[in-house]
Amino acid sequence: MKNRIAFYFRAVPMQRKTYLFLVLMLTLLLLWWRFPDFFSTQTNQRFIEPWGDGYKAYHAIFFHIEHDSTLSHYNGMNYPYGEHVVPGACQPFFSNGIKVLAGMGINLIPYERGLLHSFLILGLVLCALFLYLLFVRLKLPPWYSLLLAIGITFLAPQVDRMVSHYGLAHPELLPMVFYFLLRWHEKQDWKWSLGLGVVVLAYSLIHFYYFAILTFAIVGWVGVRWLLQRDWKATPAYLGHGLLMLGWPLMFFYGWMLYPDPITDRNPVPWGFFHYRSRLTGVFTDMSQPHWQFIDRHLTHVNVPDMEAKAYIGLVAAFFLLFFIIKSLKQKLRTWPLATTVSHEYFLKYLLISGILILVFASGIPFIFPYGEKLLKYTGPIQQFRSIGRFAWIFFYAANICTFYYLYQWSQAARKSSVKWTLLLLPLGILLFESYHYNWAKPIELDEVENWEEGEYFTDRPIDYERYQACVPIPYFNIGSGNFWWEPTGWISQKPHTLSMQTGLPLTSAMLTRTSLSQTLNQLQLVTEPYRIPKIFEDLPNDKPLLLFWDNVRVHEHGEKFLHLNQETTLLYANDWLHLYELPLESFAKRIENKIQEVKAALDTMPIYDNDWQSNDSLAQWYYDDFKNTPADGSYFGAAEFAGEMGYWNRLLDTTWVTDYTGDLTISFWQYLNSDRSARTTITWTEYDAQTGAELFKQERISRQNIQVMDDQGWGLIEFSLPRQQVNSRVELIITNKDKKTGPLRIDELLIRPTAANVGRQSAGGWWYNNRWYPKSLLE
Repeated sequence: MKNRIAFYFRAVPMQRKTYLFLVLMLTLLLLWWRFPDFFSTQTNQRFIEPWGDGYKAYHAIFFHIEHDSTLSHYNGMNYPYGEHVVPGACQPFFSNGIKVLAGMGINLIPYERGLLHSFLILGLVLCALFLYLLFVRLKLPPWYSLLLAIGITFLAPQVDRMVSHYGLAHPELLPMVFYFLLRWHEKQDWKWSLGLGVVVLAYSLIHFYYFAILTFAIVGWVGVRWLLQRDWKATPAYLGHGLLMLGWPLMFFYGWMLYPDPITDRNPVPWGFFHYRSRLTGVFTDMSQPHWQFIDRHLTHVNVPDMEAKAYIGLVAAFFLLFFIIKSLKQKLRTWPLATTVSHEYFLKYLLISGILILVFASGIPFIFPYGEKLLKYTGPIQQFRSIGRFAWIFFYAANICTFYYLYQWSQAARKSSVKWTLLLLPLGILLFESYHYNWAKPIELDEVENWEEGEYFTDRPIDYERYQACVPIPYFNIGSGNFWWEPTGWISQKPHTLSMQTGLPLTSAMLTRTSLSQTLNQLQLVTEPYRIPKIFEDLPNDKPLLLFWDNVRVHEHGEKFLHLNQETTLLYANDWLHLYELPLESFAKRIENKIQEVKAALDTMPIYDNDWQSNDSLAQWYYDDFKNTPADGSYFGAAEFAGEMGYWNRLLDTTWVTDYTGDLTISFWQYLNSDRSARTTITWTEYDAQTGAELFKQERISRQNIQVMDDQGWGLIEFSLPRQQVNSRVELIITNKDKKTGPLRIDELLIRPTAANVGRQSAGGWWYNNRWYPKSLLE
């Protein structure tokens, strides 16, 4: 019986080619069943995700293909600055390929959407093919390797990214890399090192996060091999191969993207390192599985982490790892608990060890431990990994490859036929069962977008878009600097992107990565309250007007925040929700002038109190501090400011404010925001009973969420309202940076006033009104 089974599993080269063809055809058949829209004519007419991040990805890729004049710069957002195509998420491997072919006379642009969708399907096919090649190389039988390859492909964590993060939705990458590493392990031939380098370069041109993931995967595996084999004498050879694997791709990106980058104020420590990390529940549980749903409903609650924390390895791999850990502990970690009798089992040993170590890092260890976060500042570029949970993908493949290899070996060593087939078929059945439920639970299908239907294009409207230099979406959104998150909601997360793709008009807004802080401040000044001529005007290439894209429904959810922008404009088009306005550059100066005239008129009617202060409420009492006791150069107004340290508890106010007012208060102060993470400071207002010290009220705000006015010198007016609970209470105002940002905290002109009261004063130089300064020079 044993000989018959061994003969059955033995494969000749022709059989392997047949099986390779079967892997291809069966994978395509299953993908056609799973994603029928992708294989129909709809694939070139519809979109996977018609909103948010997913639709933004279409904008970045297709705008670059159709409207950008170079292969390296993307101008579709953050106008007039744009962004390099790599952080711009234009997938230059894909988009520049289509641009180059178009330049050669092969025009694939009309099919770009379908090609992008096919590119994602191709990734799943390649994943199955390379997993099959890997398992066959590990001497597993072809039929078994085929089913494993398909099962692991459909369970791959990157499938989650097909919903919106298309650049990250390539499960074939790590199987490809591990296959090349296995071939290199067998023979340290330079061609395998060079092949790895080509893979690293190509996929980093799809999403630059892959460079980090592959660096960890390759350095982790090779490093473990070097240490355990004690290849000290071979160290120069290792370094030489490393240059082919990672060195020359790094030099390419350094010369093309990093060295010529003129931007010096990108955020080096983006938010998310401690939040978007791997969780055990994301690795060992999955709520798309019926058994985990049963456990959650009937036995114990199963926590569902965010997408960045998920890399579900499956029940089979989880039990295998449990067995591995128990056996290792029994042997007191002195010996390796798995067989290493042939060369490729050493490959698996290095793979599993490096995978576990990388999972530890993906979980945030040691940085999540007490005081561990202080270590992060010594890790160099690792600080820039906003989502370290993605590194757990390496562990997913390492765990499953090792699991099913050893299960097969154990099945062959079993004496009883029933045990043999149980070890073979039961785990395989569980893998396929979980793969089905995992993959089919994802909401991945193609949707229609009305403005891509005949007669509904923005270009079908009677508007000459060439008259305008850019489009300003309102409500305004800006994401990517690591300092501000003005997120799009409703139609505004789709329609402006559509207009931009169809007309070639870039957007002043941004949904990018690591954008310049100073550029972001310039963009925000363009849409906040009329105050100064926007600094961004100095960078505009011409005097053409802007096109104001006005969501007439959502804009009112922001109160009066954006309503000033459609003043001094010309209405071009209107329907129930959308208004398009011509926004001349001259209108900004006109709106500032109108605002100053309003302030002058208001101050002219207000009585004067002590120290030339004026108010429309004779009973109003307010608190003002210009920090005159701490002189400083470059302060916002006058010659003094509050100078603190970002990571400290900076106490701006701690006093018993003698007033009988208990209504709403408006707190405002100017903060210098042109410093990394300054806008992420936390403002804490606490009110205490003056007699007992009991806490009456406490509220936290974040600077970036409460900016009302932007100056042109990096200062922003932080303003918000809250209720006072008790007369004559003690109030405390503290500002700190919970991101442990080091560096100066600069605050000026603190004003606390009853919300219903306007306060100000006039001087020879201009007008001070509700903590805003309007110099007379603005009217000249």
